[in-house]
Amino acid sequence: MNTVAAAPTPADGDLLAALQRDGRASLSDLARATGWSAATVARRLADLQAGGALFFDVELDPALLGVTTQAMLWMAVAPAHLDQVARTLADHPELAYVAAVTGPHNLAAEALCPDPAALHRYLIDKLGTLETIRGLETAPILHTVKAAGPLPSAVRDTPPRRARPRPTGA
Repeated sequence: MNTVAAAPTPADGDLLAALQRDGRASLSDLARATGWSAATVARRLADLQAGGALFFDVELDPALLGVTTQAMLWMAVAPAHLDQVARTLADHPELAYVAAVTGPHNLAAEALCPDPAALHRYLIDKLGTLETIRGLETAPILHTVKAAGPLPSAVRDTPPRRARPRPTGA
């Protein structure tokens, strides 16, 4: 039985860096970047995916989906209702994500709407009907500079090796 750690290891640094540069890189390109064989790269990718440590996400220009208005929403919800409100909002197709946060506004979300009028209707007709939301602040997103997060420092700061170790289970 092959047991593989779900978390990336420092040995995965070059693999993850190559995927960050080009998430569509071929196995042969990833093999060149890591010094591993294409078969080892394929096995390591499969292991990381199976363990839930690696998944592939697609980012689209929201305008291609008819979205011209984006807004950050910060909501104040009584702690006793936070989970229920978050789960309700998770079903709203207007929201790209919903997250519990700390501070006076303990629920954050991003709304994606076709136009300002649709955002207004969403705020009034859907959010406005949730009596457990005690407060709401809305901030339009004017321009997104960066959407994806950086690699964890443990992987990013790992110096390249001449002889790269094979990943566990490879």
